[in-house]
Amino acid sequence: MRESFTEITRLEPLDVFYIGERHKTYFEYPAHCHEVFELNFVENAKGAVRTIGDSQETIGELDLVLITGSKLAHVWEQGSCPEQDIHEITVHIDPDLFRGTLTNKRAFASITRMIERAQRGLAFPEHAIRFLHNDIINLAHSNDSFASVVRLFNLLYRLSLVEGAHELSSTSFTDARLANEDERVQRAKEYIVQNYMHEIALNDLAKLVRMAPDSFSRFFRNKTGRTPNRYIIDYRLGIAARMLLKTQLSVSEIGYSCGFNTLSHFNRLFRESKGCSPSEFREQF
Repeated sequence: MRESFTEITRLEPLDVFYIGERHKTYFEYPAHCHEVFELNFVENAKGAVRTIGDSQETIGELDLVLITGSKLAHVWEQGSCPEQDIHEITVHIDPDLFRGTLTNKRAFASITRMIERAQRGLAFPEHAIRFLHNDIINLAHSNDSFASVVRLFNLLYRLSLVEGAHELSSTSFTDARLANEDERVQRAKEYIVQNYMHEIALNDLAKLVRMAPDSFSRFFRNKTGRTPNRYIIDYRLGIAARMLLKTQLSVSEIGYSCGFNTLSHFNRLFRESKGCSPSEFREQF
């Protein structure tokens, strides 16, 4: 992402969360990141462009994103949105809530998994946003501080059960690390980090964790939601995205240095993932 700044939020030390509601005609807040968790709701802004890390999407009538990565830069911009009454609700949540003994209990398991996924930014499908629309509005208008906290946790719990939420920024772009990740998955990921520029065989990863290749592939997918091959591709694409923004190397030099055997293969996978070519990505960001 282009230059961003670290925001000092309005969340006070004694508050669980801070919520701000705005009606505006234009997105003007610049790209930023912050230590606190953010749940951002936008409606009536179809055509606006949401950028989270190296992910860029044009939003529809409703948009809801959870961001828990402290270094994950994000911004909403006008794009082709023609509306004059954009409604936005931003919730900033104290991350210390999810570092204590209470939220480590089994009842919070689905919320904890969602918080971990949201280190890359997590966008929720429109049908789920419509279903939870009143919960979001009621949270913004609640005047009782304790009842507000209960409503917040209820909203987070219901969001954690939503199917179809998708992660946004590349793993390697966000530097996300999952706190409770299986040791075998960590070892495989560390190997990928050290060797992504070379060919990585499934057998090599399986031997590393002392598993049969087929068993390891199923195990890795069950733990991460992606096959080992897909994870390697996504990691390489994230590194490539960083290099496109932070270096003057040519597209071909970047593709080869990130482990892609041919330029055409790199271009095709990059377009499938980002919706644009590497050259277009560099120009847009």
